[in-house]
Amino acid sequence: MFTMAEPPIFGIDNIEKEIRMMSRNSTTHQWKSPTDEIFKIELPPTVYPPREDTDLMAREIVKLGPGKGRKCLEIGCGSGVLSILASRQGWKVTACDINPFAVACTKGIAKENFSDISVHEGGPSPKIDGEVSQWTGGNKFDLVFWNLPYLKPDPKLTETLGPLEEAALLDTDASGLFERILNLMKNDILTDSGVALFVVSSQNLDLRPEHKCISKGFASRVISKLSFDDGEELRVIAVWKPFNNAKRIFLEQASSTNTELLDSNYPTGSSICTPKQTTGHGRRGRDWIDAEQSFAGSWRLFNSIPRFEPGFMQILAGICVKESILALTSKGSDDEILIKWPNDLLVHNSSRWKKVCGILAESRTSGENTSVVLGIGINLSGTESTGHDFEMGFLESFSENIEFEDLRVAIDASLASYFEQKDLISNTHVEELLERINIEIRKSIYYLKEPLYRNKQVSFKSILNDGRMKVIDRNGEIITIDDGESLEWGKVS
Repeated sequence: MFTMAEPPIFGIDNIEKEIRMMSRNSTTHQWKSPTDEIFKIELPPTVYPPREDTDLMAREIVKLGPGKGRKCLEIGCGSGVLSILASRQGWKVTACDINPFAVACTKGIAKENFSDISVHEGGPSPKIDGEVSQWTGGNKFDLVFWNLPYLKPDPKLTETLGPLEEAALLDTDASGLFERILNLMKNDILTDSGVALFVVSSQNLDLRPEHKCISKGFASRVISKLSFDDGEELRVIAVWKPFNNAKRIFLEQASSTNTELLDSNYPTGSSICTPKQTTGHGRRGRDWIDAEQSFAGSWRLFNSIPRFEPGFMQILAGICVKESILALTSKGSDDEILIKWPNDLLVHNSSRWKKVCGILAESRTSGENTSVVLGIGINLSGTESTGHDFEMGFLESFSENIEFEDLRVAIDASLASYFEQKDLISNTHVEELLERINIEIRKSIYYLKEPLYRNKQVSFKSILNDGRMKVIDRNGEIITIDDGESLEWGKVS
C-alpha cells in the first residue's frame, strides 16, 4: 500500500483526466459468486472489476450464514456484486463508495437483480466531507465489510483508472484508513454485538491490523488467507467489540482477583482489575507480591467445558499480554519481551532479563460445568528485588507511557481475539495457536539458552497442546515436563 503524508489535491488536471477516462466505453464482466450464481456487470471505465479479493470476501460473507434481516454496510462497494450477494443472503444492505460512478454501477446492478439496497456516495476519508450519516444512512450495523485499499502505484493502472478510482484503491490517509474506520466503529457504525470483515494485504507492512485493533479496544481474528506466487498474501480479518455481555469491574483494592471472580456468577468474558491485591497468589499457592505500582486482573474465560488445558491457556495468555504491550507503544521490539514457559513474561533491562508478569489459570467445577479464570499480574513500577531465578522487572523500563486503563482495555481485546467464542466467527484452530506458541518459546530459548533438567542439559523440542514441554537430553531421550520448576535456567546476558 502506498501511503502519502498529505492527500493529493484533486485539481484541474485530475478533472480533465477523469473526463478523458470517462469517454471510453463501458465494459461487460461476469462474476460467479460462491453460491454459483452468475452476475452480468456493465462497468463504467473508472470502476474496478471484481478480482481475487472480491472472491475472498464473498466466501466469508456466505460462511456467515443467513442475514435474517440484520443490517449490513459495505464500504467501497465498487461494482456492487458483494452488496448483491449479501442481500441474497438475507442482509438488509446499505452500500457506499467515494466514486460516484461506482455508486451508479451498484444502483444499476441492484435494480437489475431486484435487490433492495440503499446506496450512498461517500465513506471514511482523511478530509471531513459531511456527516458519517451521509454514507451510512444514520444506522448502526450488525455486519460491516470493506476490501481495504491496498494496491501499489502501477503505471498500467494509471493508464486504465481515473483519479477517482485511484483514490479508492490507494490509501492516501496519513493516519491510515483502517485506523480511521476503527475509530468510527466505536460509536457510529458497528452495533455492540456486530462484526466487521476487512481484506488486508501483506504489501502494507506498516498496517499491523491486529495491533491497531488491540490498541483501540477491538478483538480481531484472521479467518481466511489467500497467497500469490509473488509472495503477497491477502487476509480477511474479523473485528468485533470484545465480550459484549461481560461485566468489567474496577476495584481500588481486592483480596485476590482470581478468587473474587471464581466466587461470582458473572458471565463469560467478565473481568475484575485492581492496582492492589492483598492476598494475591501464584502457582502452588505462593504469595504474589505486588510491586509499588501493579496491574492485577482476572478474566472469566469459560463457564462450561473449556476448549483448552490450563497450561496451554497460560502460555496463550502470555502472548496476549505481550501483544497488548507492543500494541500500546511504538517503542521497543518484539524481541525485548520474552514468554518464559510456563507462565511468565520477561523484559530486557540493564543487560538482564527480568520478570515483569505472571499468569495463573484456575478453575472450579460445579456439576458438569467448569468455570475457568485467568489471572494476570504485571509489575508497572517499583523497586527491584532478587532471590528468584529472574529479578523483578517493571513495565516502565519498556515503556513509560502505558496507563492502567489502556492496559486493561488492550488485554481485554487481545484475550477475546483468542478465547472468545463469537457468533458468526469460527474459532482459531488449536494447531494454529500451537504453532504460534512454539515460535514464541523457541525465540525465548534462543535468548535464555537451553535449560537444565535435573542437572542435565536438555534441548527444547516442542510445546504440546496441553501446555507441557517436550525436551530431549544428550542421550536422545525425549522427556515431557509439566512443571517449570523442574527447569534451571543458566546464566543469561
